[in-house]
Amino acid sequence: MAQLIKLNDYISRYEVNMYQYPAQFIRLKQENWQKMRTLYEREQLDFQNESAVTDETETEKIPWWKALFREKKVEQPVEAAASLESRKTPRSLRELKQYYLDGLLPFQLKWATTTLKNKSFLHPSYQENASLSFYLQRFPDTYLLMYDPVAQLRNTDMEIDHILIGPNSLELITSLPARAGETAYVLSEHTWLLEDGNIQRKVPSPLISLKRTETFVRSVLKSYDIDFPYTKVVLSPQLSFEKMQEPYETVYIGDKGYNRWLYEKRQMRTPLKHKQLKTAEALLKHCRTSAVKRAEWDTEDPLEE
Repeated sequence: MAQLIKLNDYISRYEVNMYQYPAQFIRLKQENWQKMRTLYEREQLDFQNESAVTDETETEKIPWWKALFREKKVEQPVEAAASLESRKTPRSLRELKQYYLDGLLPFQLKWATTTLKNKSFLHPSYQENASLSFYLQRFPDTYLLMYDPVAQLRNTDMEIDHILIGPNSLELITSLPARAGETAYVLSEHTWLLEDGNIQRKVPSPLISLKRTETFVRSVLKSYDIDFPYTKVVLSPQLSFEKMQEPYETVYIGDKGYNRWLYEKRQMRTPLKHKQLKTAEALLKHCRTSAVKRAEWDTEDPLEE
């Protein structure tokens, strides 16, 4: 499950301490998954009544998600656990894992929009954003995601493409919506043609936004003297790029290469690396953040950090 370190211009806990939260998220996710799996295998999770879990050390019945996260206050992503209750009842360990990942999405959105003292106002569209869920759920924990970030370059704010920061390199990713069976052609520097039989339609070249994103990333890396490789990616699982030549440091991921690209990402077993975190920290410093102070009744117990 990739970690959402930046969402649009919202404040992020990763901005507070890039060297703490990635490892903390991985630990919490793994520990709580093991707790849920154990309770599931013991048949102590009642997904229908939501209150049929009996704590082993007490006699009263408590909601299963409270039992799951009750040991230490620092390990209680309550929002994530609570959201699990409304999900489809899992019938296998595979379904249970998906159930658990779905429930973690609200927890990730919280970390990507709040700190102990400040908060940003999340647009409702992100709560059911299929593209965002794809990036968060299909990649390993050691990938750090900047989704729809707003970069600040030379005193100018500009929207850039998604940035996926892996342990060894980062990818600048722009998505190109397409219909199954369409083939891409270059018409000009600014326009592409998507063709399916006799049906043709023109779309803006996705390379335009990728070049803008590359300018930002290259500028930040140079400013901090960071040598971290990057690749520009046009992602379109339905589209054929067979008649396209890839520019330098750019790859087209279409219908022929999508599964392999995703498989290679999911097989990544490399742990978080210092240079990766340093790169992410530098990029975050040059993204716009809009937030307000949290009201006194809206603050959290410092132990939850």
